[in-house]
Amino acid sequence: MRKCYLYLVFIIILVACGPKISKSPESVIKEVDIYSQKIDTGKDIKTEITKGALTDNEGFKDIGKFKYTVFFNNETHELLKIENIETTDKTITENYYFKNNKLNYFEYSSKNSKTKKIYFSNRKVVSTENLSPEEQKLFISKAKRFQKEFNKSH
Repeated sequence: MRKCYLYLVFIIILVACGPKISKSPESVIKEVDIYSQKIDTGKDIKTEITKGALTDNEGFKDIGKFKYTVFFNNETHELLKIENIETTDKTITENYYFKNNKLNYFEYSSKNSKTKKIYFSNRKVVSTENLSPEEQKLFISKAKRFQKEFNKSH
């Protein structure tokens, strides 16, 4: 009987301390790309658009305009995507994709620069393209603010 308990303890330790199976960055990127394309072509997705003026730091002078679009599941109200377009002397587009209430993918594009991307898996950065660590922090915190604002209103 004592041997049985020892074997059981050994198996539990082996399973608990054994190697964790994780996905390769390439497979995560492929899954995220498929998911984001599905959202971009989805027909059962509700959108809400907000437009307005961008002002200087003091809030007095108009320096451009913005268009902010939220994409979400109409039935569950799950946030799927936020598209933020800002037009000043240049136009930038930021796309934030969410899956299960977590940031899943981010993409930044501007006419004069390379596309910037961040891929996530379980809230951890898996891969980045053309982003400095400071930019990563900036866009991740911006995504959290956008998500928090969405959750307040839905």
